[in-house]
Amino acid sequence: MSRAVIAVTVVGMLTSTAGCGKGSGLSRLFGGAPDSKGFPSSEPLGSGPPPVGAASLDPAVQGKTVLVVGDSWAGRLAEGMNAVASDRNRIVNGGMGGCGIMLPSTQSGKPPLAACLRWPTQWRLDMNVFKPDAVLLRTGNWDLEPAAFDGIATEVDITDKRFRKRFETQTARAIDILTAHGTPVYLTNVRIAEGEYQEKSIAMNNVMRAIAVRNKGKGVHLLNLARQLCDDSGCPQEKDGHRMYDETQHPSKWSRERLATWVLNAMFARRSVPSAPAGSADPAGNPARSGAPAR
Repeated sequence: MSRAVIAVTVVGMLTSTAGCGKGSGLSRLFGGAPDSKGFPSSEPLGSGPPPVGAASLDPAVQGKTVLVVGDSWAGRLAEGMNAVASDRNRIVNGGMGGCGIMLPSTQSGKPPLAACLRWPTQWRLDMNVFKPDAVLLRTGNWDLEPAAFDGIATEVDITDKRFRKRFETQTARAIDILTAHGTPVYLTNVRIAEGEYQEKSIAMNNVMRAIAVRNKGKGVHLLNLARQLCDDSGCPQEKDGHRMYDETQHPSKWSRERLATWVLNAMFARRSVPSAPAGSADPAGNPARSGAPAR
């Protein structure tokens, strides 16, 4: 019941991740003060260590159909869901590496894959065919890359208001498709990156929070993935003797299964999930980092 994840390697994407870890000196990002372009800094993540998802699946997660759509992180989280819950649930993997939500003419200097442009039709079809109990819309990493659209001559990124407007418009379109039958939709934020992606990832998380708040009445929730992976001192590469990421800087098997368990519990557990800031459905809270994010 899953579609294959399209594997795309982005040159240079993995080279700036090495310095991300405890003591990486990122505490300056916290506290809410705007940066040079007026973007608020990251919200506090806590003193750590980050939980990296959950170990146990709630008994309420059974007999459910979950549709997962978005980028390669969506695909990895769907793989984790299949590993921990497919014996009692149906997981539909619609994550596609190298695909964002922008429907651009070019992104990072190249035309998008044809499959990346079909999401409005494909997701509507998926909703009608699978009739999911919940949807995970996991996008944001690939769309940290600059894009051209609507005839603009030069690619711009999430720090440009034209990009943000386009991203918000396309995400609202996706939300309308995915909530058309009253289905709850769960979004996530992204890790806060280092280097050239730092400002972009902070801007993306601010946009995601605003989208979640604006669409709360439609059943949209924001899960704080960043706080699952990082704390105020940095983003560790290991926890409890386990590598947190694979060689592509996507979640390792151990991490994605724990993160998938956390997402499914947030969707279906029979308990009230404490609200996190700005419409988040994460019981723990806020944004995070690493070098150039895997898409």
